[in-house]
Amino acid sequence: MAPGSIENSILKCLAENHGISGSLERLSGENLNYLLSTPEGEHYVVKIVDDHIPTEVVKMEFEALEYVISGGFPLQLPRIIENTNGKIETGIKIHTNSLNRLLLMTYIDGEQLENISDISDILLKNVGISLAQYNLAMLGFNHPAARRNHRWNLAEAGQHRDKISLVEDPDKQALLAWGFDAWEEVKSNLKSLSWQFIHGDMNRENILVRGDRVTGLVDFGDSCFNPVVCDLAICLAYMMMDRDDPLETAAIVTRAYHEIKPLNEAELSVLLPLICGRLVTSIMISTERRGIDPDNPNWFGGEDSAEDLLTTLRDLQYQRWLIT
Repeated sequence: MAPGSIENSILKCLAENHGISGSLERLSGENLNYLLSTPEGEHYVVKIVDDHIPTEVVKMEFEALEYVISGGFPLQLPRIIENTNGKIETGIKIHTNSLNRLLLMTYIDGEQLENISDISDILLKNVGISLAQYNLAMLGFNHPAARRNHRWNLAEAGQHRDKISLVEDPDKQALLAWGFDAWEEVKSNLKSLSWQFIHGDMNRENILVRGDRVTGLVDFGDSCFNPVVCDLAICLAYMMMDRDDPLETAAIVTRAYHEIKPLNEAELSVLLPLICGRLVTSIMISTERRGIDPDNPNWFGGEDSAEDLLTTLRDLQYQRWLIT
């Protein structure tokens, strides 16, 4: 279905099931998400859920957001808006052979951290504090759908190792193998760590800021039950990219996190290997996608930065750098 036809289908669905109209603007990222702007000047986010994502996972996201918001979490978070039938999902035909579901969500105002060219140390500290606050706020939340695997699950990063064969450059193959080896060194240690419901994708596009403050978090679609330290490792992987001193960046974020939610020695010992696991996962998923649809502008981003950071970490050979 052509982009214009997709947007027309979405607008028709919104009018019929939410009584709302406006204009759509495609948002960045791998998923089919839109910014809806109404004639009255209101804004919403429209998410199209793929048919392979179970309804239980969407319910989990809804319940998790309601849980943390009702608990008084200080940052802005999106909320899923029920349709006129009191449902959080609405069926919508987007592609010929599948039935997708539409979610209407509140819009959270703020600038993506991804768009900040000069990230201050104060902002780095606030990222660490905000993530720790979120992890603490979600301590009591549990949902059966959270105990799932998906392609971004850091506790299962090894599921992508066989994709190394898709890479032609032998030097890059060796780098990726090193990254997977680093992750596999601590894989058996993960089961003894503290596990809970995590965000699962705390990258710079999903952190909203104003000045040196973090104001909101978005995109909970990769949430799952994981070692809680995986949330920090994922965040660090993205915060360290394209920084002149990635280790100092990581140290600032980690110390701030530690002040709010103390890390034990076992968690500290797996952080760097987990960061490597996130980097190789990102590179492998991008490599696979390029073979499927090399012209999709929303499927790639940051692959070169991830490779550069992974090279830096390999060359540093596991220096102790986080809190000491």
